[in-house]
Amino acid sequence: MVLLTSFLAGMLLTSQAAASPTPFSSEVLPVATLQARSSNCSAATFTNITGFVLTEYLIDTIQVAGNQTKTVGTFGVWNPGTGDTYRLHRIPISAGGGTWSVCQAGETPIPSTLERCQILLERSERSRRLGFRLNWLCSGDPSKPLLFDATVIANLPFEVCIDREGENGVLLSCEMSQTEVDLPFANISWEEAPVGN
Repeated sequence: MVLLTSFLAGMLLTSQAAASPTPFSSEVLPVATLQARSSNCSAATFTNITGFVLTEYLIDTIQVAGNQTKTVGTFGVWNPGTGDTYRLHRIPISAGGGTWSVCQAGETPIPSTLERCQILLERSERSRRLGFRLNWLCSGDPSKPLLFDATVIANLPFEVCIDREGENGVLLSCEMSQTEVDLPFANISWEEAPVGN
């Protein structure tokens, strides 16, 4: 009975992990870091904004050692509240999909305007979704900088894929069938950023 209970509890935790992003922990930010990374915005900036916009989407399957392949993605996410476009260039994508994972730097670093980033990508015939959980700083009031936390998820249009036949190591490239996709907020919140010396 104890074994069955442990198994069921493990299954519940696994399904919750796949369904929602991992909680971010707060860290104290030095003032210089805060000033360098923050945008000039406030909580009021986001009162009439319903989400972000996906402006770029490219999934490449590339050949690595031997017959092994890996999947990398390039995404542009426009934040209308700050005016920033977060460009994630050729970041590794988990092959299985459907689970949240931390954005890893690809060929370029994660944008410095992002404090944290997680991604969810499902590319099956049954479900085609893309989601991001992003943290960014706003210093509209320098005495009370805000740390924003937003999760956006959208159903994706169909992909158009082209066989690259190994050109520059790329076997297959897939793009969206439309140029922009709205990424509505699943949730958005903010808190005063913990600032140190």
